[in-house]
Amino acid sequence: MAKAKAVAKKAMTKSAFLTHLAEATELKKADVAKVYDAIVEVVTKELKKTNVFTLPDVARLKLKHVKAVKGGEKKFMPATGKEYVTAAKPAHNKVRAFPVKKLKDAIM
Repeated sequence: MAKAKAVAKKAMTKSAFLTHLAEATELKKADVAKVYDAIVEVVTKELKKTNVFTLPDVARLKLKHVKAVKGGEKKFMPATGKEYVTAAKPAHNKVRAFPVKKLKDAIM
């Protein structure tokens, strides 16, 4: 008997997403791309301004500032017992996405 290969599921690409929206709305793909770019621009501006943005019926995005971490500390790896020196990490912003209730209910 031949073994069935597991088919890896891939996430939808931006191009495939825009094509799907263009077919569903009967608009040109270029027009859908302009709308998509405008949405991305609004989300970016609002996150910078208020640190929170809700994409209705999809997700709530939050911007979190992560402080810098000093490096140079000597620590031991418990699994191997080897000594290592921690690396410094600069301060950065992290975007977190949380699904809204309507999306959770639709998936369940």
